[in-house]
Order: sequence, then structure tokens, then C-alpha cells
Amino acid sequence: MSSTNGTSGPEDPIKEYVDLAQRAYALRKYEDAVENYAKALEVFTEKHGENSPESADLLYKYGKALLENAISQSSALAKEPPPAGPEEEATPADKEGKIIISGDAEDAEEEEESDEEMGEVIMEGQEAVKLGEVGDDGEEDDEDQEMADAEPEDDFNAAWEVLDLARAFYEKGEEEETKMKLAETYIALGDISLETEKFDQALSDYTAALKLKTELLPTSSRQIAEVHYKLTIVCDLTVGKLQEAITHAQAAKDSLEARLVMLKEAQGHEAASTEAANGKGKEALGSKEQTQIAAMSKDELAAEIKDIEELKDEMTAKIDDLSQAPEHREGESAPDAANRALDELLGGPSATLSTAVVNDLTNMVKKKKAKPAENGDATA
Repeated sequence: MSSTNGTSGPEDPIKEYVDLAQRAYALRKYEDAVENYAKALEVFTEKHGENSPESADLLYKYGKALLENAISQSSALAKEPPPAGPEEEATPADKEGKIIISGDAEDAEEEEESDEEMGEVIMEGQEAVKLGEVGDDGEEDDEDQEMADAEPEDDFNAAWEVLDLARAFYEKGEEEETKMKLAETYIALGDISLETEKFDQALSDYTAALKLKTELLPTSSRQIAEVHYKLTIVCDLTVGKLQEAITHAQAAKDSLEARLVMLKEAQGHEAASTEAANGKGKEALGSKEQTQIAAMSKDELAAEIKDIEELKDEMTAKIDDLSQAPEHREGESAPDAANRALDELLGGPSATLSTAVVNDLTNMVKKKKAKPAENGDATA
């Protein structure tokens, strides 16, 4: 499949817009990134038509920018104080409470059909970022506030539609590279569902991503650990999935341990056990992974070993935390379970509850107003 970035000539407007968007994205100026990716897609669609599989890379990048912009906007809204002084400016939160396991996720590429609206999706995304920009005064203030509150949800919806379109294109590809991009797209879709508290959908998308990445990568890849950790979060937030959360947390830890073995071998340390690194026959053949590690300098190896050891400790703490958490009662929501545990703890007759840990979910998932049920989940 051909790249979406390469379209004739040094003065290619698509490449110019993409370069501007990538620069803005790297600087976390997500609104600018959204605007420039939308312009690139508009020009691309004029040149190649609406149903071009080659648009998948641009759609993925545009969808990711929309997602990050939505997260940034919802974080800012959550932190926004009631109209007071300009001292404390709301800034996008850096996903506190989440363990960052992978290095940067790779960009994605292409495949399948499109419903009828690449152009409509582009315009929808542009409108989403403009909603509720700045209020006037008087009566318009309430209206503008409502629009501002709705803005992140609109961006999440636009991001979902764009990424689901990219998924559709990628899904027809058979090349390993395309499958990896499909896995990344599933992760991005799962992130949207996690942020919007559609946990069942997030579970489905992360599981699809894990299946693809497990086929393509060795157990020691940080990307494998990352998907298991995302599944840990979702399962922890889903009624009746506590044991699955522990299983995925343990799998993430095992993946980190396998990488640690490889890193220490490369560093020249004696490996405590090669079994952890050879857990799936693929490890021995994990040439790409081993080549990357072999290319690391002494300082890079030392830095990554330190990083992985810290992540492993955090995963151990997460497993301990989950192991002490009471399983949610049948049919009981996570907030209800937390309230019940607190009531019982304050009531005090049960001594065993003194060790119960009620997970603080606020750092993992931003809270938003419940949206209407009809705002349907697209199926991935």
C-alpha cells in the first residue's frame, strides 16, 4: 500500500499540511494538528476520491489528533475553576495514574471501504474543534458553556468515526505492517471508549489489538506489556472482571520481566533465566526486537533497564492493589461498590474490610457527564 504522505512534488500541499500537523502534535498543540490534518485530508480527497484505501494513514493520524484534542479539552474542563483569576490556567493533564509502558506508538496505514463520507467526516472533525470557542456575554454565556461542555464529546465522536474508517481500510490488508497499524488503530479506538466510559467496547478493541500484536511481536516487546496494562485498567473498571484484571496485570509484568532478561543479556550480565525470554517460540526468533536491543549503547541499555525495573515494580504494586480489592458484587456498578465498601468500613463491624482497597479511578479515567444512550458505539 502506498504512503499517504508521498504525493508528487516538493510543493505538495498535502505534505505541507501533514508536516505542520506533525509538528503541532509533537508540541501538543492538538487543535492546530487537527486543523492541518483536516486540510491535508480535504486536499487528498479532492485528488484521490473518497474511497481511497491510501487515505488510511492520514485518517489514523487525524483520528489520533482528534482524540488527543478531546482528552486535552476534557482535562482542561475538569480542572477549570469557577470564573476566578487567570492565575491557574487549565492545562491538559498528562494522564496521571497511568503507567506509560510503551515507547511512542507507531503511526498507522490503510484499507477497506468507506461509508459515503470522508469529506463529511473531515468537516465534522473541523466543526468539533471549533465548538464553544469563546462566549460573548449576557444570555449567550450559558449557551456557550453548554457548547464548551459538549465539545470534548463531539471530538471523541469525531475521532471514533475517523479511526473506525481507518480500521475499515486496514482490515483488508494482509501485510504484517498493515496488521500492526490495524492493532494501533484498535488501541486508539479502545482509548476513546475508555475515556468515554464505554468499557465493554474498550475491552473488545484492546483484546483485538492484543491478538494482533501477540501474533506479530515477541512477549518481551513493550507493546505487549502496554496492551495488557490497558486491559488491566478496563477490566478493573468493569463489573465482574477483577480476576481478568489481575491476569492481564501479571501478563504485563511477565512481558516486562522477559524484556529485562534480554536487556541484561545484551548488557553482558548473566541472565537469571532465559526461560522468561523464550516463553513463546517467537522470542528466540524475535530478531527485530533483539536487533533493536543489540544496537543500543551502554548508556541506553542502562537507562532502559532502570525504566523497565521501575515499571515492573509499579506493576507488582498494581497486582497487590487488585488482589486486595473486593470483587464487585453481582450486578453492582463500580461506583456503587466503592460506596458500599466505604459504608461498611465506616459502619465498622467487619474487621476484614480494614484491608480492603477501593481503587481511586479518578486518575485513570476522566469523568464526564453521562451521554445519551442513543449516541451509539460504532462496532470495531
